[in-house]
Amino acid sequence: MKPFHLALMLGLSLSACDCGGDDGPTDGALPDGALPDGARPDGARPDGALPDGALPDGALPDGALPDGAVPDTSGGCGMLGDVCATAAGCCTGNCVAAGGEACGVGGDCRCAPRVGCTAAGVACADDSECCNNLCDRPDGAAMGTCATPGSCRTAGEPCSGEGLSGSCCSTVCLDTDGTGPRCQFLGGCRVQDDLCRTDGECCSGECSESGTTADGRPIMRCANAGSCLPAGEVCGEGGASSNCCPNGGGDTGCEPTGTGFRRCFGGSADCTIPSRPCVDTAECCADAFPGIQCLPDRTGTNACCLPEGESCAFGDVCCGGICVPDAVDGTLRCAAMCVPDGGACATAADCCGCGCVSDGMGGNVCTSDAAECGACMGPQLGELCDPVAAPCCNGPAVVCPTGVEFPTCMRAP
Repeated sequence: MKPFHLALMLGLSLSACDCGGDDGPTDGALPDGALPDGARPDGARPDGALPDGALPDGALPDGALPDGAVPDTSGGCGMLGDVCATAAGCCTGNCVAAGGEACGVGGDCRCAPRVGCTAAGVACADDSECCNNLCDRPDGAAMGTCATPGSCRTAGEPCSGEGLSGSCCSTVCLDTDGTGPRCQFLGGCRVQDDLCRTDGECCSGECSESGTTADGRPIMRCANAGSCLPAGEVCGEGGASSNCCPNGGGDTGCEPTGTGFRRCFGGSADCTIPSRPCVDTAECCADAFPGIQCLPDRTGTNACCLPEGESCAFGDVCCGGICVPDAVDGTLRCAAMCVPDGGACATAADCCGCGCVSDGMGGNVCTSDAAECGACMGPQLGELCDPVAAPCCNGPAVVCPTGVEFPTCMRAP
């Protein structure tokens, strides 16, 4: 064999031999277990990255609120005092210029309280137009009618004759804004069959569905499943029972309030009921209000009453005479001072300003806008008054009685 052929065969045999040496990786190949630059093992995440669905510390899921926060129920419409361009932009359906006139193009306009809400069964285009905040529009129709809940008439609905009215859930019928007599809230908790949004608004502590609208929405009203009437309910007149809790007490605890309308105060014959004069806390009826004490009331007289911050049913049981929803969760609590503009209220007597008006979403807020309060600038139903000074609003149905040391505007006898 020629030397060249022998060398060629030896070279080929050596190249095909696996001689046990540590061959290095071929060009572009990676050692076992190695990853290209920037790649990560299965399941590994970049520095600082979180697993799918995890949130950084302190972050909340979409739509969630921090502890204690109250959700925005406005649905995107403007609240009282917000800048607006049209009525449709306000929860109350009322957008006015600075002087109270209709809003013009380019004017400085703000959302204002609604005036003269639309009664049940009357044509409407939006919930904010209706006294009950329910414009019934089946199948998404552009126009409909304000829902008719049935039973007694709820706050804002027209009624006949100022004073006591059995047709109103609250038994109170007054013309407070010049649009004619309408059913009114009594103040404090909402009585049986009044419209409601939460359990805490109701004297019974129960806000439940009472039928549905024609377009399928629930009608929520205060209910009372008990055998006796809890503190705050109307009683003894206008067709209402006088059986106030505790059960079996007859008409004990069914007393006239500072407005002249009767409500259940809670208590029995062997203790001093809330709002009545006292000498010592031990004598006060505490079944309905465990935090009640014998303290000076708003007139300076010692009475069985609830101090500021205690949960309440209506103003008469509070030392300060005011029982309003608190700003955190809407629980009714006693207040020592009147409520400023924009604050939640239950009746005009709660407010520093001239009125307690609808916020367009089922609640009420205080205002000082005279255009929204009506022409009367005198004391309102339930407010302290002076028989020889400015007369009470809604006279002669509401009067300031004589011969009383600390009179309040109340229903005429």
